[in-house]
Amino acid sequence: MTDQRPDPKPRKFPQLWQAYLWWDELMKMRQRHVLRISSIEAGKSNLDAQFERDMLDMMQMDDLLKAARQTMVGHGADVGPIWDWLRAVKGLKAGGQAAKLLAQIDDIGKFDTVSKLWRFAGYAVINGQAERNQRGEKSHYNRRLKSICFVIAEQFIRQQTPIYVDEYYAEKERQRRKHPEKVKVDGKWKYNDGHIHHMAMRKMIKIFLQHVWVVWREYEGLPTEGPYIQDVGGHTHIVEPKR
Repeated sequence: MTDQRPDPKPRKFPQLWQAYLWWDELMKMRQRHVLRISSIEAGKSNLDAQFERDMLDMMQMDDLLKAARQTMVGHGADVGPIWDWLRAVKGLKAGGQAAKLLAQIDDIGKFDTVSKLWRFAGYAVINGQAERNQRGEKSHYNRRLKSICFVIAEQFIRQQTPIYVDEYYAEKERQRRKHPEKVKVDGKWKYNDGHIHHMAMRKMIKIFLQHVWVVWREYEGLPTEGPYIQDVGGHTHIVEPKR
């Protein structure tokens, strides 16, 4: 019988990817047990919550997750100098989110323009609109990477990370001046506080990815000649990465 499975996608850093998968699988397993316990305690299930807790203890799930995270962070250093650059960014020092980011991107040489990286991460603009998955259609971007970038952006706001949080607040202010009142379009509110927050988050993420693209390619001796600094959300001024 002929093996019909497609050939595997080549990975530049397979062990980092495997470490990420190990962490991700353990995290999902833990989440399933925690959700089951929550359902039991809310009276939505007649199962035994203590049994679930005992199983988590038996598997030493917290210790497993800690080991998986440490392994993933350890292999993040395999990627090269971009690892140290990321760890120097306030909010990424612990290394977990940096390792997840690198595991998803894997090889910056695959992206000869920053626009291609934005598209891969789900932050492209298609026909003047932010790209979104269409119902019933295969995703055109890496959903895991998009989620990781969003978590990183939240961390930047909590940690007040220089450069990125400055761009976040500047974009919020710019959008509020441009749209002083919220409006309802097709039954949905636009330009309310939540919408403007997400617009500013998106701008910050795109600038961060832009910096990752430039610095990583510079470290690897790959071309970054222009215009790598492109219009990001209506701003054309250059935001240089910290080196």
